[in-house]
Amino acid sequence: MLKHLKFFAFIILMGAACSKEAATNNASSGNTGAGGSLAKFTIAGNYLYIVSGANLNVFDISKAAPVPQPTVWLNGYAETIFPYNDKLFIGSTTGMFIYSLSNPKAPVLLGEARHVRSCDPVVANDTIAFVTLRGNSACGPAKDGLYIHNIKDLLNPVLIKTVEMPTPHGLGLKDSLLYICQQANGLSIYNVKDPETPVLRTTIEDDYYNDVIVYDDLLICYVQSGLKLYNISKPAHPQLLSNVAN
Repeated sequence: MLKHLKFFAFIILMGAACSKEAATNNASSGNTGAGGSLAKFTIAGNYLYIVSGANLNVFDISKAAPVPQPTVWLNGYAETIFPYNDKLFIGSTTGMFIYSLSNPKAPVLLGEARHVRSCDPVVANDTIAFVTLRGNSACGPAKDGLYIHNIKDLLNPVLIKTVEMPTPHGLGLKDSLLYICQQANGLSIYNVKDPETPVLRTTIEDDYYNDVIVYDDLLICYVQSGLKLYNISKPAHPQLLSNVAN
């Protein structure tokens, strides 16, 4: 529990510094990141990656002073970044892009899944990427919903399922449970063991949910009132631990 408290304190500090736009990931090769799906920066191994417009900025942080690396141009305006194993999943206004970190100082595009212009957080595991799209005046005409892609062939992601839902935002994945923030519509929990037939388990409707971070058995929720902390040792049945007001 001590490591949870330390991490939680760090999240609060980062939220204050960055307007809760992102939370630092502790990803390294072979591990899933611990950042929110709406994050605009992440750490993988000894490198910091920041999405800014159509650019992916890379910094070597192995030493005291970060060393800038060549900027990687993204074919689209980047909104979010999520690390998984040796990959970066970047959500943009034109699609989801998958980059290889085989050479971490110079990420290389592996594949992409294009869609109509929208704002899209993304999380992934070894074979499936989960993306939420929402259409509005700022993000474009996409239908609000969860878009599920098979990424077994990273060069050719395939859309296998769309679940329409109102106001989908940040999302997090633990085992076969997917947590989807729906702002005023609450926090929905889906069983995605069979990704082609996701099953809604429950919806928590006690706040305005924007984003989540899954960290071991802890679910950190960024809500309108501040932060909510849930115990998810039983992933389908989150138990509220505490509230932290803004």
